Amino acid sequence: MYERIFDLQVHARFSDQCAQVTEVVVTDNSSVAVWAVQPGQKVEAHLHPSGQDTWVMLKGTLTYYLGNGQRQTLSMGQCAVADRSQIHGAANEGTEDAVFVSIYSAPQIGYVKALL
Repeated sequence: MYERIFDLQVHARFSDQCAQVTEVVVTDNSSVAVWAVQPGQKVEAHLHPSGQDTWVMLKGTLTYYLGNGQRQTLSMGQCAVADRSQIHGAANEGTEDAVFVSIYSAPQIGYVKALL
């Protein structure tokens, strides 16, 4: 059995060179990573052809890329969902560090009610 509960902010690793990503856990169904983005740094626009990428802001603010030149502010406590093949990325255009968790998951996870 592997660990199931993680303190995500302790995994944030900043670099003066570029935005940094640290994998926290990878399973057969998903991966969870923490991104640390200093002011002026970017997470380049990209897409994932095989699954969804959900970002949850833990600290700071980012300008989130929606594709087609569109952008939107993503702030602490908000999440952004990029479905399979949707363009996404971000820039820290502010003055404070930003930290977010990226949860990459398969398109179908299912749901079955369980008894405790």
